[in-house]
Amino acid sequence: MADVSKFIAKADEALKKRNYDYAIQMYESAMEADPGNADARKNFRLALVRKYDAEGYPKSFGLGGLKTIAVSKHPEKLLVETEKLVAKDPKSIKYNLRVAETLAALGHHEAACAVLEFTAKVANLKKDKGAPQLLMLLAKEYGETGRTEEAGKILGRAARLAPNDKQIAVLQKELSAKTYHSKVGTAKSSYDLVQNREEASLLEKKRAGQLTEEDADALIQQEEAKLRENPLDRRAIREIGDILDKRRKWLDAYNRLNEFLKVDPSATEVGEVASKYKNKYFDSMILLCQRKAQAEPAKAAAYMAKMKEFKDEKKNFMLEDYGRQVEAAPTDLEKRYFYGTALIEAGDHQEAFKQFQKAIKSPKYSKKAGLAMGQCLLTMGRLEMAEMAFQAVSKQLNEGDEDMEKDLMYLEADLLERKGDNPGALDKFRELYMQDMDYKDVEKRIDRLKGGDAA
Repeated sequence: MADVSKFIAKADEALKKRNYDYAIQMYESAMEADPGNADARKNFRLALVRKYDAEGYPKSFGLGGLKTIAVSKHPEKLLVETEKLVAKDPKSIKYNLRVAETLAALGHHEAACAVLEFTAKVANLKKDKGAPQLLMLLAKEYGETGRTEEAGKILGRAARLAPNDKQIAVLQKELSAKTYHSKVGTAKSSYDLVQNREEASLLEKKRAGQLTEEDADALIQQEEAKLRENPLDRRAIREIGDILDKRRKWLDAYNRLNEFLKVDPSATEVGEVASKYKNKYFDSMILLCQRKAQAEPAKAAAYMAKMKEFKDEKKNFMLEDYGRQVEAAPTDLEKRYFYGTALIEAGDHQEAFKQFQKAIKSPKYSKKAGLAMGQCLLTMGRLEMAEMAFQAVSKQLNEGDEDMEKDLMYLEADLLERKGDNPGALDKFRELYMQDMDYKDVEKRIDRLKGGDAA
């Protein structure tokens, strides 16, 4: 195995500076010298996605590579040719699956996992028929690398996508048997065997949501032991977070994952999970204050003041956190969208609008980003452009977008009121009221317009 650390270091640095072409070239050199290098395979794809997110995806590409793939009998050549197709369509399940299959055949299981993990994250699994096959291969490769628990989770995802697939069911049974026999076979004593059984019992309780405090502590201690052996074990730290999450100890989960990030600052996925736990903590405390205020009217004012503190803390946390995430991954359009929502909460509609301008290119958040752009324009007083934004979103909505349709209706009514068309605004608010009488302050808006007290 060749030392490709210099290639990867140069590529990583170029990627940070958004010099995508040079980064891609360096990752290609690393893959050529060391075909089994997982980091090179994964970051090659990351650089491609970021490049195309920033510059636009190729509209079409030649199919000459397909003929080479079909007839090639040499795995190494097959690998190179398929990567050329991936370079044109890095989110393709079809081509990434072929790369992973070839890597697996060559014994490069970690690299195969890296390719499959990346594809599972960026591809549209719900719409691509090849998704179950991709997840099944990822589960097999996890099995090859000893990650049987993760393999089980992946097969569960595959089963949800294709519930009638018999091959998935067979793989699940094989994995279950392999996991049990592996643990029994590696037990050095009857005591070890009992430990394995106890661990299996605890994991089953965790899956069923039946963990006691004692059970949770036992599982956490097992994962902490793994971290003492390998302080960079991301799977172990995520497992600790998951256990604490199920026990609703979100602040503890956030703090523990944050400690891990001090050891491994590059674990961005761990940071994202930690942020979710912190937001869950804020939401739980806000809800608790609301309930306390209702249950104890004499102390309601104090509880409401405390609730405002938590809301302000959450607002500031989200603003800083999403800002950091966008800075670390400037071409991640999903992060741009959430950063924009945090900016709206903070009252910075102009900066939020800039984020949504980029996030609107995201297939997943295009409609929401478009609606948010209109909301920003409305607040900024740019009524004609807000109307254009709302019209564009209206054309994209379908039957499954009921909540977004209500959001749009409310904003359109607000727009009409701001333009001085009170009768039109009243009709629109009434239409919304007929769909959902509890939506925001729609009833108050109707009463105000009827009374002629329009803002």
